[in-house]
Amino acid sequence: MIVKKPTIGPIIGWTTTNSTRLWARGEMSSQSRTFGIARIRKSGAAAFGKPKVFKMMPVFDFTGIVDFDGLATNRSYDYQIGYIHADGEPNDIAVGPNDDWSQAASGAIRTAVSNATDSTTFIFGSCRYLLRLFGGTFFDGRGDKCFRSINRQIEAGKSVDLLLMIGDQIYADDLDILSPDTQTDEFLSRYRKVFGQKHLRELMGRVPTYMTLDDHEISDDWHQDRAKEESNLFAAAIHAYQCYQFVHGPGFKFSGIADRSDTPQKLWYKFRHGKSSFFVMDTRTERYTAFEPGQMISPEQMDSLKQWLTAPGQGANTKFIVTSVPFFPDTRSGSEDKWSGFTEQRLEILDYIRTEKIAKCVFLSGDVHCSMAGQLKCAEDPNFLVTSVVSSSFFWPYPQGQASGFKLRGTLENGGGHTYKLSGFGKVYSEDNFSRLSTGNNKLKVEFFERN
Repeated sequence: MIVKKPTIGPIIGWTTTNSTRLWARGEMSSQSRTFGIARIRKSGAAAFGKPKVFKMMPVFDFTGIVDFDGLATNRSYDYQIGYIHADGEPNDIAVGPNDDWSQAASGAIRTAVSNATDSTTFIFGSCRYLLRLFGGTFFDGRGDKCFRSINRQIEAGKSVDLLLMIGDQIYADDLDILSPDTQTDEFLSRYRKVFGQKHLRELMGRVPTYMTLDDHEISDDWHQDRAKEESNLFAAAIHAYQCYQFVHGPGFKFSGIADRSDTPQKLWYKFRHGKSSFFVMDTRTERYTAFEPGQMISPEQMDSLKQWLTAPGQGANTKFIVTSVPFFPDTRSGSEDKWSGFTEQRLEILDYIRTEKIAKCVFLSGDVHCSMAGQLKCAEDPNFLVTSVVSSSFFWPYPQGQASGFKLRGTLENGGGHTYKLSGFGKVYSEDNFSRLSTGNNKLKVEFFERN
């Protein structure tokens, strides 16, 4: 049996202290079914463990995932992954020592550090435009250069524990001008082009990768009020999003290697790496503007966020709250597309952090095509402090966001009975870039790097 190289991937997904998830895409055969196959070994070991076979079904664009459990904490493992064509079910397929793995993809995984480890380093960013021209026969490839730079940093010895891509991984609408995607096969084709580029593909195959969506995974300025009239568009976009971005993350509850039939009921999720905890919001598919007041996230997601913030053992952790659109600062235009258009829920979160005396809260966001960092304080409570880091864009070939477009001084509007004051915002970076964040010794280090 010959194991073929994945057509897209591999992606290292959700990785804990004792497990990891791998994602890959195969190719259709007119003669038989398509299956993924993967195996791992401790780095330095002579032999791989028994391969796992998993489904790559046409309904999921021949993508598939496989979990490896029972691993050692903070340990490096080699992996090989690919696809085969066979008949039957995964458990029916005979695998053996004489199978040919020479064409398979290979790489290395390191499991997460223990929950008591203070230091974490991760890359995050958003908004990577890939312009499609001439009926889809040409794609602008400059958006891959950011990922080349990240790979070069890793190869130079600057380690990365995980990668966060927090919205607009694709621009399915092409600025609402050039034949926006509306059908499932169009969205899937877009993902294959975007995720198939060389440097991004290499990066996702070497670093655990976590994603969430923003509007351009569906359509510009998307909110769920539109789903009633545009249900087919929404269904096509979310199906493709789940196939390529969601299933390799912690939000997809995967019980084994045989099937992937469960339909996710929510797109927000949480995970941790050492003493860094992450709550990755869904700020698009639960957003309603017709409500009074408007709703950015559902009551269920709000309750889960609050429980996560005050969960036992969280106190010493740095708590990263990932939201695809900025929590603060606000834009001067007063955009209703950001948290500034949902001030009641924003105030509810801020007041909860303040009244519960929750420390080390950092909001991570993108969307606005520039990068910056600053903090929010409270005049009535000197112990209150939250941080905002905005990182965008990986690549945007048009004019970028400027400092003049944001309210970087003064107080946050609609602060209820308290005065929330903006503090410490320095330079706003208006070039293509990515961010590197590091925790340790009770500090947070933020670095911005240009695309090249």
